[in-house]
Amino acid sequence: MAGVDLAFSCRCGTLKGVLHSVSPTTGSHVKCYCCDCQAAAHHLGAAEVLDEHGGTEIYQTIPAEIELTEGAEKLACMRLSPKGLMRWYASCCNSPLFNTLASAKLAFVGVHVRACEKNAEAFGPLVAVVNTGGAIDPPENLKDFGMRRAIWGFVRRNLGAKLRGRTENFFFDANRNPIVTPYVLTLEERRAATPK
Repeated sequence: MAGVDLAFSCRCGTLKGVLHSVSPTTGSHVKCYCCDCQAAAHHLGAAEVLDEHGGTEIYQTIPAEIELTEGAEKLACMRLSPKGLMRWYASCCNSPLFNTLASAKLAFVGVHVRACEKNAEAFGPLVAVVNTGGAIDPPENLKDFGMRRAIWGFVRRNLGAKLRGRTENFFFDANRNPIVTPYVLTLEERRAATPK
């Protein structure tokens, strides 16, 4: 299944793009309830990307499937700690958009589902729900599942990208440095943004 192309944009519409080949077989639809994802959203003033229990929906794919069509100059990056996940957002309106690892060697990007046009069928059902210990007022039936499946999906896509020569990663330059210098939150900023 080749998948479908879905438009995405920041909240104000300045930064736009296309997420290519979206399908349950070409990516992994996951939800994370960790305090870090919640803190990142709160720091950006974008709590609406979280569900009622603090969960963030992410579609995991490879960077080669992302095309920026407008407003690329507004792409910014932050990290909650010096070695934390790289969290990319639109600086024009502080919209969370992508998560990447710190290395360009691994073909991985997590795309915020709520930044994309609605198409539940394209993303497919959740294959993993993780870090439910960080959920806010969770229902009794909210449990972790699917972590191994999500990890296997990442491994499979990374190997597939290398075999097909699809390792382009616009988040990093030719020297494998981030295209923008990530802003690292201070300890005070991180504490202020982390749900109590």
